[in-house]
Amino acid sequence: MLDRTDSNRPERRSALIAHELSRLDVDIAALSEVRFSEEGSLHEQGAGYTLFWSGKPATERRLAGVGFMLKSSIASKLENLPTGHSDRIMSMRLPLKNKQHATLFSVYAPTLQADPAEKDMFYSELRRLLQSTPADDKLLILGDFNARVGQDDVAWKGVLGRHGVGKCNDNGRLLLELCMEQQLVITNTVFQQKDSLKTTWMHPRSKHWHLIDYVLVRGRDLNDILHTRVMPSAECHTDHRLVRCKLRMHFKPKLRKGGPRRKKFDLNKLQSAEVKAEFQVGIQAKLENNSCLEDPSPETLWNSLKASILQSSEETIGFSIKKSRDWFDENNKEIQELLEKKRSAHQAHLSHPSCPVKKAAFRHICNNLQRKFRVMQNEWWTKLAARTQQYADAGDYRSFYEAIRAVYGPRHQAQSPLRSADGLTLLKDKTSILTRWSEHFQALFGAQQPSTSPSCQSRRNWMYRPLCKNLQKPLSR
Repeated sequence: MLDRTDSNRPERRSALIAHELSRLDVDIAALSEVRFSEEGSLHEQGAGYTLFWSGKPATERRLAGVGFMLKSSIASKLENLPTGHSDRIMSMRLPLKNKQHATLFSVYAPTLQADPAEKDMFYSELRRLLQSTPADDKLLILGDFNARVGQDDVAWKGVLGRHGVGKCNDNGRLLLELCMEQQLVITNTVFQQKDSLKTTWMHPRSKHWHLIDYVLVRGRDLNDILHTRVMPSAECHTDHRLVRCKLRMHFKPKLRKGGPRRKKFDLNKLQSAEVKAEFQVGIQAKLENNSCLEDPSPETLWNSLKASILQSSEETIGFSIKKSRDWFDENNKEIQELLEKKRSAHQAHLSHPSCPVKKAAFRHICNNLQRKFRVMQNEWWTKLAARTQQYADAGDYRSFYEAIRAVYGPRHQAQSPLRSADGLTLLKDKTSILTRWSEHFQALFGAQQPSTSPSCQSRRNWMYRPLCKNLQKPLSR
């Protein structure tokens, strides 16, 4: 939607979703219909979120795809990377306090018109993964199940709450049977609230709202759920509404290594004559103010000079910005203003959905937003090309390669699994991969013993003899 058609990297729609999640203060979001190929991660520096996804290979048609988008502060605490089991199921294990863990699943179930064999395969795989989950872990299953479970809480006691919506269909019975077997509770039906805060998807023909996106937990952990409701104000460029679930959980604090990170000064500004003159004047003024010191010892003079330089640098040239900023992050202020206008128009349209004027106004703002994004992107590319050419002409190769690095946009990493020693098992978690690399290098270097045979010694002397002769020669002028 926002990138060039020939670009092979994920679209910046992920940035819009990350900013919307940041506005609503959502820590972890399960995404469906991601449609990215393979497995990988994408770091949105501006919003502070990291996206992990799992999909089909690039050569196959991608209609599903699941993922997790979580705050980067939480992603840094993960012991293992999220694991993609298929293009419809992805899992993640979070460390909690008191040596506890929480296992989350992001799922996207087949639709009602899908092949029954495909549905059976999906629920069989999900059932197998749930059975292999540690029994002590807190379990959460999030996603689009494409199922209507109805409101018969008497027949499905312990699974359905008293506040369901609509009638049950075939997909709903499959989901209810899974929940009954695994002792899961559908938290969307537990809390009493308006139907507009429970339904998540509107049928395109009948215009009726249905509940098909769920948050499932184990029955014993239902007390950890504070509230589950729909957020109608969230505009994430999808026909589904965002479901937000508040939990009573505390993440394990991450051990800090070393002190705080040091900021770097933007030394490129000193290439300007005006900035350089202002910097020199500032240092001179501060040195004159500190000229009358009571203690003229070298340590005092050095501390005074150091403080003068640091203060003048901070006031004149400032600190450098993050290198991973692209066109979206550099225009963040203007983009937020456009998104705020779109959000207001969306709220007006939700308050009166039958009003054609407000609907047309919302559509006009959406089109204008997309057009402005294209203009921002084109201007950013033009300026980047001119700046890169200027660095190349001036011979500033450091800035040249930094500008080239900015072309690739946000940091995109592919998750690289590793096979076990027998070549049969595919390792995807950090601990297993590091253990496998350790075994590999121990076997590689442990098998090589230093040889002291006469042939090896003579060959070593033959290799070093020319070098010694060259070192003994006098230097020629």
